[in-house]
Amino acid sequence: MTEPIGAIRVTEAPAAAGPGRHGARRLRTLTAWLLYAGTAALMAGCATSTPSGSLTRFDLGPPTMPVTSAAANAGNATNVTAPASDVMASGASRMPPLKVVVNAPSWLDADVIYYRLPASDGDQARVYANSRWLAPPSRLFGDRLRAALSVDRPVLAAGDPTAAPALRVELEEFAQYFDSTSVSRGVVQVRATLFDGPKLLAQTTLRAQAPAASADAAGGARALAVASDAVQTQLIQWLAGRVPAPPATTRAPAQSRALRAAPSASGATTPAR
Repeated sequence: MTEPIGAIRVTEAPAAAGPGRHGARRLRTLTAWLLYAGTAALMAGCATSTPSGSLTRFDLGPPTMPVTSAAANAGNATNVTAPASDVMASGASRMPPLKVVVNAPSWLDADVIYYRLPASDGDQARVYANSRWLAPPSRLFGDRLRAALSVDRPVLAAGDPTAAPALRVELEEFAQYFDSTSVSRGVVQVRATLFDGPKLLAQTTLRAQAPAASADAAGGARALAVASDAVQTQLIQWLAGRVPAPPATTRAPAQSRALRAAPSASGATTPAR
């Protein structure tokens, strides 16, 4: 099938001719042709080292927030979203805090936009030549996930000293799948693991896909944004009721000292102020 516009196409060189004078001559001709073709390809901007000035950059679009965990768990519309400013102004009830870490394999820890052709054309992950993400998918997905989770709970960094359960998300797939030359979809898959300190609480694999409006990088980027939001909604529903609340007796050392009564000269106690 024909590859999407702007994609890198890798073509195998034909086999070299057999031994003999004519074979050697053909081999020299073939070598010269390959050098010329490679130079022409680089000059045309078909290699991955395309100058940054000619690249089109994509992200996942303006942040949107899914409904709160409580509403989603109650069976309300799971695809409802709202602008971030509206959600933050609503003052949603706060749930237990959560540390969030998003990781990705090395092949997804880059700004290239991947697409996959049908299996009949070779099950290979390829990249668009003149289009890039604004940041690696793990960063884009992670920022969007933290914003979604922060609707109804404090979201902490992995290194935060506060004692809180941790959610580790492994981004396993983030690519545009082509079913034909004109039909494609964005596919996102993650593996989520919930920890309470060293204790494993739960683990799940979530996957979502969304149709692309166009068979190019722009259509793929938008489809991946929609699929990302769908996965995040699934993740919020999965977390509902699974994140343990911090112990009621856990207080910061300074706060604990302030709450203890100080002895007076007469032996009575004076409440802390």
